Amino acid sequence: RDNGVKLIHMRHEQATAYAADAWARSTARPGVCCVTAGCGLTNAITGLTLAAMTNSAVVCLAGQHPSTEDGLGSFQEAYGSEICGSFAKYTKRVLDWSTIEVHLRQAFRAAGSAPQGVALVEIPQNILYQRSDEELQRPGAKVYEPDELRSQGDPRSVERAVELLLGAERPLLVGGDGVFWSGAAAELRELAELTSTPVYCRRAGQGAVPEDHPLAVRGAWKKPFTGRADVVMSFGFRFWSGEHFGQPPTWNRGATHVQVDSDPLRIGAHVAADVPIVGDPKLVLRQMIDLARQHGPADRTASRWLEELAQARTTFEQIAEEREQEHHGDVPVHPDRLLKDLVTVLDHTATVIVDSFTLSGYVSHWFMARFPGQLIDAGPLAPVGHGIGMAIGAGLARPSAPVVAVIGDGGMGIGGFDIETAARYHVPIVAVLWNNSSWGPSFEQMPILRGRTDPFDMLPGIRYDRIAEELGCHGERVEEPEELLPALERALSAGRAALVDVIADKRIGHPTLGGNLLGSTVA
Repeated sequence: RDNGVKLIHMRHEQATAYAADAWARSTARPGVCCVTAGCGLTNAITGLTLAAMTNSAVVCLAGQHPSTEDGLGSFQEAYGSEICGSFAKYTKRVLDWSTIEVHLRQAFRAAGSAPQGVALVEIPQNILYQRSDEELQRPGAKVYEPDELRSQGDPRSVERAVELLLGAERPLLVGGDGVFWSGAAAELRELAELTSTPVYCRRAGQGAVPEDHPLAVRGAWKKPFTGRADVVMSFGFRFWSGEHFGQPPTWNRGATHVQVDSDPLRIGAHVAADVPIVGDPKLVLRQMIDLARQHGPADRTASRWLEELAQARTTFEQIAEEREQEHHGDVPVHPDRLLKDLVTVLDHTATVIVDSFTLSGYVSHWFMARFPGQLIDAGPLAPVGHGIGMAIGAGLARPSAPVVAVIGDGGMGIGGFDIETAARYHVPIVAVLWNNSSWGPSFEQMPILRGRTDPFDMLPGIRYDRIAEELGCHGERVEEPEELLPALERALSAGRAALVDVIADKRIGHPTLGGNLLGSTVA
């Protein structure tokens, strides 16, 4: 029957989970994926784990073998609640038909509440297809909208935090996933501008303060600021391994930390918060803004801290431009040329998915996020092959804006065939393929590997552009640098799923390998 749910049939369950994750990270609402029993669930595990590690709200509905055949070698026998129990916020194997709605509601409550995460409901076949004219579904608990379950911070702690912020010489505001999920981007920017305080944002919060804003600290050159700030005020931010767990030299050991989070268990987990504030980032930021206005705006316009910020931005952009000019005409195409051309033609409303280890560093150098959730990456799990599935999820969530997946040929081999799904459902995603015919770093990039393993080479010259065309997409191959810009423009205006197959040099790796690019300014 017509229940208002749009069903997208995908080729692989892993891509289904990735799409649900990207939908959630594009809309700030739970994404839903449905998988079959046994292998369907296990295929989805990587995508579900990624969603869990990025605190993305995903609800997975899984089938299961009949409960009456437990332990007997049933067809597609597997136990999802046990498999997912190590990373999911909520798992439930339904054993009573009347409680299906109860557990569905609990799943959405768990996935959507801070910190967001994954919920699994698996329904055995004999329970799912049970029929009863008398037994009704139990209604279960209410699923609230995010705005209905917000709380402010302790006024005393908020007052202390504002005093620290206004009195600091080198303050830094830090925004993470919690800023995205609470819809607090406007408030974070308002506080930054009101107090003339630099802002560093990462993960789904990146772009909460547009990265071309004078107060924005970009990840590629953050260390002089994260490593020297005297007051660090973070909102919904995790000091995970990518942030070196909040430790020096990336972060200043002597900084005073104000940490705001909806979940008290995340406060102080990595750094000892001097001022812990449990509350919704959006509401706490509003409290701080109101107090800061009462105190009067902080005048830091002539401060050395802001001068250093402006100089760091200028220096970084000059180095990147000089490096691109050095490689502008390289054949095969250099990553700097690729990313510069891409950001030149890319609309500021576009969503970018990163599914390439080599290009991830160059994306951070050239692409500037202008709203939270605009850049979707592999998170702490760092899998390969998520790009196409995520692009489909983002494309469904943001149908009026371009969606580009920057993907390597390794990722394309794992999840690329779901580009046919994009073509079938008329989702005009664009895959920009870094085709270096290699799975990993060359021995030039990592000499320590020489003699210890075979090269990571694939078959050279695979025509991914032709494969895309056979799958109903627009396909182009780029071998010369001057072909790149027009190919990208045609792909973005094709009006259907497209792939630009860029022939790359396997000797070029991530900019941090070998320390050959930008040195210590690379995060």
